[in-house]
Amino acid sequence: MINRNPNSNETLLSIKDLVKTYPNGTQALKEVSFEVRRGEFLVVIGLSGSGKSTLLRCLNRLNDPTSGEITFNGKSTLDLKPAEVRNLRKKVAMIFQHFNLVPRHTVLSNVLMGRLGDTPSLKSLFGMFSAPDYQKAREYLNLVGIAEKEKMRADQLSGGQQQRVAIARALTQQPEILLADEPVASLDPATCHTVMDYLKKVNQELGITIICNLHFLSLVRQYATRVIALKAGEIVFEGSPTEITDDWFARIYGHGAREVHIN
Repeated sequence: MINRNPNSNETLLSIKDLVKTYPNGTQALKEVSFEVRRGEFLVVIGLSGSGKSTLLRCLNRLNDPTSGEITFNGKSTLDLKPAEVRNLRKKVAMIFQHFNLVPRHTVLSNVLMGRLGDTPSLKSLFGMFSAPDYQKAREYLNLVGIAEKEKMRADQLSGGQQQRVAIARALTQQPEILLADEPVASLDPATCHTVMDYLKKVNQELGITIICNLHFLSLVRQYATRVIALKAGEIVFEGSPTEITDDWFARIYGHGAREVHIN
C-alpha cells in the first residue's frame, strides 16, 4: 500500500465565485469560494437543500456550474473536453448515498467496474480485466475490511458492506480526491461509524483527500479536519469542527433546531 505523503499546505482544489442556477431559476450555489488542501478531510454541512450535493457534483462536473472557476491541480476544470472530463472523474471520484452497485454482480465484479475507464472497450464488454486490476481490487477490498465477501452478490450484503464496496470501487480509479455525498445517510447509527472509519483510513493511509457531505455534527467533530457550512447556497461558516458552538449551530441550522448525536 502506497502512502501518498499528503502535504496539508498544498492547494489541490480551488473554487472561486461558484454559481449554479438550475433552469427553473433555483440558485443552488451563490458565489461559493474556498480551497481544499491535499490530504485533508473536509466536511460540508448544512440543511437539506443548502447546496451540498450540487457543490460536490460541480467539483467533478456531474453538474456544470453556471459561472465561477474550479481549479484542480492548477488547471481549470470548466473548459475540459469530454475525454478530459472522464479523466477528471477518475481523479475526483465519488461515492453516493445509495451505493450504485450492480445487485446481481459479485462484490469483486463491482469493484473492478472502477477500472472500466482504463480498460479497452472490447475487454470491458466481456469483463476481461488485467491481473494488476484484480490485485488492486482485492487490495482495496482488504483495506475496507470486506475481502472475504468478494464472491458474494452485492445484493446479499448489508447497507454498510455495500458502501464499503463502493469505496473500494472508487479507489480502483486511483483518485486524488474522494467525494462522499451523504455516505452514511442510508445506514443505521451503528454502521455509520464503521463506514466513516474506513473513509478516515483511506484518508490517512493512502493520503487521499476526502470531501464529504454530512448531517450529524457528532460525526463531523470526530472525523473532519475542517468544516464548511452552506446555507441557501452560501458559505456561512468555515473553520475547525471545534469552533462550531451552539450559537453557530443555530445560525447554520436555524433557531430551535436540535442536534442529533450518533454514538
